[in-house]
Amino acid sequence: MPDITLDDAQRIVARGRAAAEAAGMKAVFAVLDKGANLVAFSRMDGALLASNELAIAKARTSVMFQAPTEALNAPLEVGKPVLHFDHIHSGGLLLVGGGVPLFDDDGVLIGGLGASGGMPEQDAAIARAAVAK
Repeated sequence: MPDITLDDAQRIVARGRAAAEAAGMKAVFAVLDKGANLVAFSRMDGALLASNELAIAKARTSVMFQAPTEALNAPLEVGKPVLHFDHIHSGGLLLVGGGVPLFDDDGVLIGGLGASGGMPEQDAAIARAAVAK
């Protein structure tokens, strides 16, 4: 099964740092593989220490549920499908914006990214920028 490479993780972090700098944010980035093992971690100077754990928790949640963390906190809507969870995780979940799953070109999960440093909407925006191709 494919997994995220260190080179890919470093490129994702570099794009995330550039997006955070452009937004005037100080952020922390964590990239995990599909087994929720830490592959890359980056903390910008001036980022809050609490953001360290939050970034890892967001990445872990996105891996476990294979969905953006902001989507997991969205209210259910009548007539729309309910997200199906293939994993159950007993702790360390974070359902606010800033976590995104990482997929290869065939749509297979290879890892997850967590970004933390601002409001959930800001974290989600820099996470999306980090994974944009």
